[in-house]
Amino acid sequence: MSDLGTVIEVDVVQRTRTPVYDFDYHHDPRILADALEAFFEVKRNAPALFWTERNGGHWYVNASDLAIEVLRQPDVYSNRLLSIPENPTPTLFIPIMLDPPAHRYYRNILRRFLESKSIEPLSSRVEELAREKIEAVAPQGQCEFAHGLGAQFSVSVFMETFGFPMEQFDYLRELVTSFFSLSADREQQRLVSDKVVALINELIEARTAEPKSDWMSTLIHSTYDKGKLSRQELISIGFMMFLAGLDTVVAALSFGMRHLAHDEAMRQRMIDDPDCIPAAVEELMRRYTFISLPRYVTRDTQLGGLQLLEGDSILVPLMQVGWDDKANPDPERVSLDRPVCKHIAFGTGIHACPGIHLARHEMIIFYRIWFEKIGHFREIDAEKSSTRGGTVSAINALHLAW
Repeated sequence: MSDLGTVIEVDVVQRTRTPVYDFDYHHDPRILADALEAFFEVKRNAPALFWTERNGGHWYVNASDLAIEVLRQPDVYSNRLLSIPENPTPTLFIPIMLDPPAHRYYRNILRRFLESKSIEPLSSRVEELAREKIEAVAPQGQCEFAHGLGAQFSVSVFMETFGFPMEQFDYLRELVTSFFSLSADREQQRLVSDKVVALINELIEARTAEPKSDWMSTLIHSTYDKGKLSRQELISIGFMMFLAGLDTVVAALSFGMRHLAHDEAMRQRMIDDPDCIPAAVEELMRRYTFISLPRYVTRDTQLGGLQLLEGDSILVPLMQVGWDDKANPDPERVSLDRPVCKHIAFGTGIHACPGIHLARHEMIIFYRIWFEKIGHFREIDAEKSSTRGGTVSAINALHLAW
């Protein structure tokens, strides 16, 4: 049995939540060394569904069929609070924290920005930014990727598209990394949230007075089925897009680039055949899925043969499907030759990530330009690398050379 955690036999007379397995998805020591390897250790060694006493106590889904069952039943497993331990006074993120029927109204509003046909006109600018950022580091022969390049690219795409001034780059990036790093510290996270809300308020004020051709201007000045969006609705939507736009693509690219730094054959295929890059994006997302979604049980129910109680918290790591050896044989191996690459890295059900098309688009363009301009590369100073856990796992630093 791995020393990551130990299955604990519990007397069901004394406790109704069993089996128990000791794992802290925020602070386990192995999370800090390699978050996704820590999750994979749990996948190998823990029960399909277990209770952990960490972070106030919660269930942990460790099987693909149970993960899909939870995510596709929002009436039983609510999305109303996006944190474990539970935050009693959370910032509302629209639409991701809304359950049906309210969720659909706001998701339809965002669809005009995020559906595939709306993303296509952004391609030329996304490509310009990729070239600009990659060409800036190319002569140096090395870079710290996570903040020094991955964030410079994807965060710039978001800021420019949404409407944030580019001179706020460092401050915004610091805020979003602090938000996720402090996810188990409610008071510190609240202070960060207040700063994010203040920034979004400033943007709303600026675009109300002087609209531009960005998403915030469109949100403010458009009329929807229920009229114009209120200030609170704009803040809630803005906060959700802020967190997603400033962190998730950075995390996806960083995990992907770390793998590619050690996989010469896959690098060569992406150099020789850029048409394989969309498939590479899917396979890397499958293997290195990094999001874990909290849910709250709305009524007593059964899951995987176990009794869950109303009010229980339950964590659903989205890597469960991509790491399922029935869906993807030999799931630890990265291969572009899989007949089917099955994963739910962007979620599933009504709460699936609305930014899925933009995220894929950014990654495909980035890898294409990278291999066109840089080619082969390697990881250096691996001892300086570290990761974080929580709901969005990420690489804090990744040093590459070419």
